[in-house]
Formats: sequence, structure tokens, C-alpha cells
Amino acid sequence: MTRDSQSDADVSTPAAFNAALADLLVRAYAQGIDVQGAWACRSGDDSPDWEAAVVELDDGN
Repeated sequence: MTRDSQSDADVSTPAAFNAALADLLVRAYAQGIDVQGAWACRSGDDSPDWEAAVVELDDGN
């Protein structure tokens, strides 16, 4: 995983993390990336590696 301008996004609270994640997903989707599925996120440093699962939610309609 490479770090870019997203690394300076405020993620100091759960709400800020959610907002930053939602922004990233929306921007990736707008670029044609199929964001659904499991994503391995390897830190490459002393931080843990993670797996994130993205599932589109039913809008209730």
C-alpha cells in the first residue's frame, strides 16, 4: 500500500474515519473501480496488516 494525500486526512475520531473512508469509496467508485469485496491492506511498517470488506448496502427501497 502506498501513502498519498489521504495520509493527512483527519481520522482522529470514529466519525472522521467514517467520513474519510466514505469519501475514498465514493471517489474510487466514480473512477470506475469495483470497490466491493475484500481488500488486503498491508502497512509495510510496524502497524498491523488489515483486511477490509466492502459490501453495498440495500437502500431500503
